[in-house]
Amino acid sequence: MAATESKLDNFLSHRPEAQELVDRGIMKDPKVAPALQQHMEELSKAKIQDALRHKIDHRPTREELVEQKILEPSMGPAFQKMQDTLASKINERPDPEALVQQGILTDIPNKD
Repeated sequence: MAATESKLDNFLSHRPEAQELVDRGIMKDPKVAPALQQHMEELSKAKIQDALRHKIDHRPTREELVEQKILEPSMGPAFQKMQDTLASKINERPDPEALVQQGILTDIPNKD
């Protein structure tokens, strides 16, 4: 029994303060009534949503970013090469009948 008490005393002596738990988001602020805590959280979330919505609504266009030298006017040769490679691979891919003959597909899918 004494070992249990000493363990409990040890845990209690190393327990973090209430304010530290509030700061770490583990515990809600004990100074605020529980009925108000939920409303505070909802208002905080709504405020963040409004701020993000405002920033998204007022973000600069692509043209403005090009004028400010943040974006390049074109994507460059590497992007064009990647686009060409993808287009050629799409054009070269086998049709469903060939895939059925090779045993990759079991049935031709509907084109709906």
